[in-house]
Amino acid sequence: MENTIEDEITINASLERVWELVTEPGWWVPSDQEVTAERGPGSVVVRESAKYGRYAVEVVELTPRTYAAFRWASNFPGEELAPGKTTLVEFTLTEAVDAVRVSVRETGFAELDADDEVKEAGLASNTEGWRIELGDLGQRAESVA
Repeated sequence: MENTIEDEITINASLERVWELVTEPGWWVPSDQEVTAERGPGSVVVRESAKYGRYAVEVVELTPRTYAAFRWASNFPGEELAPGKTTLVEFTLTEAVDAVRVSVRETGFAELDADDEVKEAGLASNTEGWRIELGDLGQRAESVA
């Protein structure tokens, strides 16, 4: 079974603006209300919507302006973060001329405590989800550039 999703986008915005958006814990998870979150390693935020459910997101690591990593339990809405329940989401930012390339890598699907059907459904859903969320990230960043 596949374990990893990888995708990327080039955004015509400043590195500072893209970094501000990418380091918001769980920015890719829809929420019915505004969420205020700490951005330091170990911080956990809960994002929730009536349509998608409740998801906790933990900040794992932030390396200023280049790398951000988070854990979340995308296959287990409503559950707490625990071994066997989470995947690791990593963002790498690379400056280009008047743009920023954002790469996303989500890993850990094969190690989830679930049957293969659930793992594969999560992988497929998140693969499509990252295409959508990266596009939305680009629009948000470029709208204020």
